[in-house]
Amino acid sequence: HNRYCVWTANAGSNTPDFSIPEPMPLPLSEFTIAQAVKKKGYAPALVGKWHLGDFKKLPGGNPKWPVSNPGSHGFDFWLATERSAPTATLNCGCFNQSSCIKGHYAGEEFACNNYWHPGANTQSGIQNISKPESGDDSTFMVDQLESFLRDASMANLRFLAYVPFHTVHIPYIATEPYLSYYKKKGYSADEIDYYGAISAMDAQVGRIRSLLDKFAFKENTLLWFASDNGPKKGTPGSTNGLSGFKTQLTEGGIRVPGIIEWPAMIKRNRVVTTPVVSSDFLPTIMDILDLKMPDDRPVDGLSVLPLIKGETKERSHPIGFAYNVMGNFSGAYNVSWVDNRVRRRRYKGIYFIWV
Repeated sequence: HNRYCVWTANAGSNTPDFSIPEPMPLPLSEFTIAQAVKKKGYAPALVGKWHLGDFKKLPGGNPKWPVSNPGSHGFDFWLATERSAPTATLNCGCFNQSSCIKGHYAGEEFACNNYWHPGANTQSGIQNISKPESGDDSTFMVDQLESFLRDASMANLRFLAYVPFHTVHIPYIATEPYLSYYKKKGYSADEIDYYGAISAMDAQVGRIRSLLDKFAFKENTLLWFASDNGPKKGTPGSTNGLSGFKTQLTEGGIRVPGIIEWPAMIKRNRVVTTPVVSSDFLPTIMDILDLKMPDDRPVDGLSVLPLIKGETKERSHPIGFAYNVMGNFSGAYNVSWVDNRVRRRRYKGIYFIWV
């Protein structure tokens, strides 16, 4: 579970026994990056998709997604959605305004997906946005991030910011100026929305880089960009010739772009072929901050700081992947190992397990 690994350096299981069901929400017992950086005085922030639990108790209970929000896992500043949401006019479904859905999804009824944030005067301690948000969602997210960065700059705060964009998860919706740009290129309605949403996100990633410069954070800030999986089959997404798609353990499903910018540490452009995984985020940040990893839990990831410094080109142990084919945490699994050590780097095994 990618979002789980981002925060905890393990894949959400204390045992390799695939017959034991594992809940997807992030338990309060887990140790997260947000909690780690606070030990060194950093202010943790999250803007975007959470997808690790419901934010409040539901009338009928929360059987699938127990209550788990960013604030309960160490975030001081957060504005987040509970799960996947449209890449534009995000919360239209919450206000009976389905007509605001554009592109090749026009006329479809969308479920309510809203942004939530801390609310001191509410019983649950959180509240959602009370009006429809129009326009591109990536732009809205970086608007909120800019506010946080400005406050951090004024208060001379060191920070951690996690910005999980909804793009390009379905439903993807293009906005101007990219909508008109791809229309003029003669693309299909589906392609226009897909490419337009990605272009809008790309522009906002560039804006984040500019904001780090604007607020004098750029030189000593590690900026880490990555995707969670390959494109979904049936969408205009491309794997550039790699085999497979999202949910598959072939290269097209798991090999994604990874870019690190850190001017104070990385002085020249480099291309690295060593595989890195989201489970490596926590150990790497802990290493940078000279913090000791907890020894009371499994750690699937490792610090890639030596790789960033150019001190090594190999990881000490392989990366494991498992995908539940049945979708119910039991039954059939595809399992693979990615190992880049010299004698094994040409091969990758994919296994099918029935439990």
